[in-house]
Amino acid sequence: MEGHSVFDNYTEMDRLVLERWPEIIGLIEAHKTAQEHIEGALATAGERLIRWVREQGFEGAMSARDAEFNVWRPAWYEKRKDEAKVLLTLGGFCPIGFRKVDAKYPYLWVNTYPLDRFKVKAPDRVKFAQALRAALGDDARTWDAEDIDDAEHPLGLYLRQYDNAGRARLLLEPENLIAFGKEHLPVLFGLAEIIDSELQKLGA
Repeated sequence: MEGHSVFDNYTEMDRLVLERWPEIIGLIEAHKTAQEHIEGALATAGERLIRWVREQGFEGAMSARDAEFNVWRPAWYEKRKDEAKVLLTLGGFCPIGFRKVDAKYPYLWVNTYPLDRFKVKAPDRVKFAQALRAALGDDARTWDAEDIDDAEHPLGLYLRQYDNAGRARLLLEPENLIAFGKEHLPVLFGLAEIIDSELQKLGA
């Protein structure tokens, strides 16, 4: 259209970015550096949590880039494959925008996707999920996050009391994250007996 300029497509935010360009570039660089420092802090907190979960009879590993802490019973671990058959996950404890974190809230998750590498195909993993819920009885209603998947992660719940700002506060001091883990991981530990029993029935 005559007289129309591509500059007319600028939004108010575009113009603000252009006006504050040096400051914004500085913030982008600061954001990148902060994420690297956060990863280091998560690794350190993870070491402490691993020691604690071992005292509870579990093993654990921190995935700093994913903002996830995974735990499992030693009996679920296959040394030859260097993998556990089921992972109990406390995740999403970094705010949205950290690496690939996009969960609205922190979460507790039961992940059964590793069973595929133990030759347990999707239909049998679905049956395994159904058996878990049946064994949980009325408590299964607690584990009803909208994006659970019977073949991959059949049980999940969101910790909706933590908004993005709340998650950022968890990272300000290592003690905050340690306390967060010690508060919420026992909920996952409480599923271990049922998972152990169903794994034995599965013969995996």
